[in-house]
Amino acid sequence: MNAKAPQPDLDALLAAHFGFAELRPFQREAIGALLAEHEEGRVLLVAPTGGGKSLCYQLPALALPGTALVVSPLVALMEDQVRGLEARGIPATYFASTLPPEENGRRLAALRRGAFKLVYAAPERLGHAGLGAALAAAGTSLVAIDEAHCIVQWGHDFRPDYLRIGETLAQRGKARMIACTATATRAARGEIVRRLGWDPRKVVTVLRGFFRPNLTLRVARARAPREVLAEVRRALAEALAGPGAGIVYTATRKSAEALAAALRQDGWDAPAYHGGTAAAERARISAAFAARETRVLVATNAFGMGVDRPDVRIVVHAEAPGSLEAYYQEVGRAGRDGLDARGLLLVTPKDLALRRRLCRLGPDGALATRAEASRALGRLAELVRYIDGKSCRHRILLRHFGDDPRVIDGGCGRCDVCVEAEAPDTVRDPPRFEDEPEPPPKEAPPREPTSPTKRLELAAPAGVPPELFEALRRYRRARALALGVPAYVVAPNRALVEMAMLRPASTEELLGVRGMGKGRVAAHGQGFLRVIGGEAVEA
Repeated sequence: MNAKAPQPDLDALLAAHFGFAELRPFQREAIGALLAEHEEGRVLLVAPTGGGKSLCYQLPALALPGTALVVSPLVALMEDQVRGLEARGIPATYFASTLPPEENGRRLAALRRGAFKLVYAAPERLGHAGLGAALAAAGTSLVAIDEAHCIVQWGHDFRPDYLRIGETLAQRGKARMIACTATATRAARGEIVRRLGWDPRKVVTVLRGFFRPNLTLRVARARAPREVLAEVRRALAEALAGPGAGIVYTATRKSAEALAAALRQDGWDAPAYHGGTAAAERARISAAFAARETRVLVATNAFGMGVDRPDVRIVVHAEAPGSLEAYYQEVGRAGRDGLDARGLLLVTPKDLALRRRLCRLGPDGALATRAEASRALGRLAELVRYIDGKSCRHRILLRHFGDDPRVIDGGCGRCDVCVEAEAPDTVRDPPRFEDEPEPPPKEAPPREPTSPTKRLELAAPAGVPPELFEALRRYRRARALALGVPAYVVAPNRALVEMAMLRPASTEELLGVRGMGKGRVAAHGQGFLRVIGGEAVEA
């Protein structure tokens, strides 16, 4: 039997590299569990956004021989973490498909020599033989799965490699492992453990309190876009009368662009950040916000992971998010410095109706499976219960995430429900999720082989204007036939759905449709716009 290795001096490493005098109790608990058993430590850490989760794998990576592998969802997040580590004198790097081949080879060679203490990679990179061989040569000290809630939220939809992380890592041999997330209910925690292939009896779960006493939560009702804009303006003016910053979240790219333009007219420096923004521009906007050169940022959920700005005084949701988990993570970016901060959730009946229709769609715009739709509708129902809640909003969040609501018996005394004598003026008529019973699934006929110019047709999902959807689909098919390419090259299914629902009237608005990048809009946009305008268009 091998003798247990001596425990490293964590406090000395903490002070030397991170400048902290001591670890927080939950950090010490998580790190202790990770280091307690050689190659067998399994830790699930759930702590609020900005709570110091990264330190729970970065510090052990310094303490252990070899290199730590960090599985991370976004290149921007990896770049930010690597910059921060290098600034502290800790050698780190990342691997992504965006790297030129020669740079990728240079980093692999350095990794084989043991030049890095931490290496970041997306789950899609884990199966690459070159990375696996280089990690084996360097010796893998531990594996961290950052933003582990993506296993549940993304793995079922558009990034199936998240569901294969456990299987892929198991083929690499034994290593200490820690999964970190800010948003995971009890059920989600169970699925994370199961998907990673961990033995639940050997997992140490560290759950840090979710109560944010400095954060004032409020929900307000709006009936029209002008009311939403008025509420956003009022909230920013009040919260940012002094120093600090604000983030305004929207559900779509189109809304982000429109709201940012309106706020810029008011004198705010309000760039728009979303998935359609060019990568270099996204990096510039994010860096300017982190450097406190920008006070107000308007963004979709593409912005946020890894954001480290402590003086955010307000987070406004101008449109409803898709789930309570997403809301908590995004609003949790306010007040990380411990000073007073606000979270405002604006809700319109149109927002919730749109969210409900999107719940019935898969990631490619086709109808979701019954299981996918059920999961999405369930998450939306939890959000609606929060919106219409008549008890302390912080207590609702504590119960949702499995924390003990008794830590704030009597309420927080700050949220709109606690402050007002009556429940706030929120959405009184939430969507009825069972008002359209679905027929039992029919046995699907045998599929014909597909070709580059022939794919299975789809009908307009419920709630989407069928005539316009069909016209858009016909134009896409004709365009694909004329060019000799698959239909999805012209536009993905989901883009057709959003075009039919949002009816963009210009190329700028069309760029706000998910899946319609600059190339697609330049090549096919005018035809789609003419179809939306009611013209009979030929490819």
